[in-house]
Amino acid sequence: MTNRERVTVTIPADLLASAKAASAGNLSAYVERALRAEALREAGEAIEAWRGRHGEDAEELADVFGEDVA
Repeated sequence: MTNRERVTVTIPADLLASAKAASAGNLSAYVERALRAEALREAGEAIEAWRGRHGEDAEELADVFGEDVA
């Protein structure tokens, strides 16, 4: 099981209300999915930037992430 930590965040009330409404009663799981989705989006941007600097030389990416990424 993944270690979990309790945190406190401050967000606008309207955003919290929207998240609570969309969370189906599990705000923690909803926020976790949102944070994971953002992390994946950022990782994708980093990979695209790397590809832009290294052209078609995707061997290093394949070594790190597997053949499917390259």
